[in-house]
Amino acid sequence: MSVQNPETPTPSTEDTATADMRQALLEAGKEEFANFGYDGARLERIAAKAGCAKRMLYYYFGNKKDVYLAVIEQCYSDIRASEQQLALDTLPPREALRALAVQSFHYHENNRNFTRLVLQENFQGGEMLRQVPTMDALRQAALEPLQRILDRGQQSGIFRAGLEAADVHYLISALSGFRVDHASTWAGLLQIDLLSDPIRSRHLQLLLDQLDAMVALQP
Repeated sequence: MSVQNPETPTPSTEDTATADMRQALLEAGKEEFANFGYDGARLERIAAKAGCAKRMLYYYFGNKKDVYLAVIEQCYSDIRASEQQLALDTLPPREALRALAVQSFHYHENNRNFTRLVLQENFQGGEMLRQVPTMDALRQAALEPLQRILDRGQQSGIFRAGLEAADVHYLISALSGFRVDHASTWAGLLQIDLLSDPIRSRHLQLLLDQLDAMVALQP
């Protein structure tokens, strides 16, 4: 039998319900903004999908802009949290880099609202993204763990010098995201299903091969 630490407050039923409703609104907001963009999104649809009255959105977040910023922040926090679960600092550099790439590759395919939301934000020139209050922390969470992998690889003599985390992040994001964002047009025009096997497996291997080539010591 576990003993409750008297100094650790036990979440109340009300607190749990509040957290659950807030999360439900964020998930509904992610889908709404991903599908309709900021201008086309409707708070009524978000509230209805989450199973609450529209006024609850204002209670938890504020106005439409506040909802959107919270959704954007949650999306980027979620992908970074999925990477933190890999414990990259405990893995050898090459294994850590490849694990990060595999995680990104699958995350983009399994979280298509995230990729659509990123596209919608790009249509707006990234204006809203710059207003997310935790953006500095999210940027560091994306690049600093990757830079540590590269530094460890260079120090151990298996990666070439001069590697930049931003460049490696770009390669991983490009080959992970393009296949999801452009799957429909490739299927319609070229009759190629980018999200099917064996293409999925080939393109994952392509990503890993390109990463290996990018970081390898120069002959």
